[in-house]
Amino acid sequence: MLNPVRFFEPQPVPRIWGGESLGFGPGIGEVWLAEEPLLVKLLDPKAWLSVQVHPPHAYALRVEGKPGKYEAWYVLSPGEIVYGFSRPVTREEVLWRAQAGTLDEVLNRVRVEPGQVVYLPAGTVHALGPGVRVYEVQTPSDLTYRLYDYGRPRELHLEKALEVALLEPTPIPQVRLEPVEGGERLLLTPYFRFCRYPLRGRLALRPEAPSLLTLLEGEARLGERVLRPFATFLLEPGEEALLEGEGLLLGASPGGAG
Repeated sequence: MLNPVRFFEPQPVPRIWGGESLGFGPGIGEVWLAEEPLLVKLLDPKAWLSVQVHPPHAYALRVEGKPGKYEAWYVLSPGEIVYGFSRPVTREEVLWRAQAGTLDEVLNRVRVEPGQVVYLPAGTVHALGPGVRVYEVQTPSDLTYRLYDYGRPRELHLEKALEVALLEPTPIPQVRLEPVEGGERLLLTPYFRFCRYPLRGRLALRPEAPSLLTLLEGEARLGERVLRPFATFLLEPGEEALLEGEGLLLGASPGGAG
């Protein structure tokens, strides 16, 4: 079967920190490309996103009655992000710094470059910096606890955030590229699998698990349909997509296999 079951229409989402480089007008901070079986989207910040943390499944199910959140970024443009703390901190210190507006002094800022993969397991304190556009893959959950918001008048969730946050330096996990049919695996977690597929003429994709695929760069033809960035479609197990053209695709599947 050569045609994917479903294409998705992009959904632009205005954000107070949104930029205008995604081609959907000013103030669009996110473009949701697909929502099932994972959520994949583009982020375009013109300012720092809030410093936040996501709860793990066990805590989220017990406290919120729904699953936690795990995500990864594929970096599209260079800049700085926050990833954990620069030194060990206590809950008390984080609390008073968040309230006093000085939390930034103990956050770990990291330079990231295009093509880099940043895994953000639950518990990791993080923030995306100005101009750092990313393609994000995440489990389909909206649970986010804000620790700090650079003076913007939005709600913080300090008590819950401090119950799940890792309060010590946390290095970004090293990515080990592994060959897969048609490309390379960037990341394998208990929650999703993340791959990259170069398109150089022809590319046949036959997933073993439901796979969301996005044309990130270039132009491709799939049957009678011409794909341009950021066309996104779902392939179910047993289906095949035969693409022709030049470009680069990213693919994400739920679970640790497929």
